[in-house]
Amino acid sequence: MEIVIKKTLPREVLENVFVTALEGGSNYWYYLDRKTVKIIRSAVPANEDACLSTAILTAVLDHNIEVPVHDIENEDEILGYISNKTIQDRIQELSSSESSAWALNIEMDYGGDADSSDVVFQWIVMGEVVFG
Repeated sequence: MEIVIKKTLPREVLENVFVTALEGGSNYWYYLDRKTVKIIRSAVPANEDACLSTAILTAVLDHNIEVPVHDIENEDEILGYISNKTIQDRIQELSSSESSAWALNIEMDYGGDADSSDVVFQWIVMGEVVFG
């Protein structure tokens, strides 16, 4: 027997993931270049949201901006993109990942930390855990 359980991912959970990952949990592997920050800030100016982490999510979800994420060790290399589509598709894939779904479950229970947020953020950007 197969039972399918559908859950809604609250925006607040995504905000928690982005803030925790971008402000600490994922700092060892990602880089946002000036061009990327300019794209984000053109959609969500600093006077609307001073926090770049939440501004990125707002730019993607509310303004349909696609955000390239670069490799910190090779700033010219794009590791992936954050978009409405990648968030939806990859969170869905993550929810059934045997090795990584734990991170999403912890975030959904509002118990996330740097490790779980990093895993979810890597899935959003690259569709898998590559670093760590």
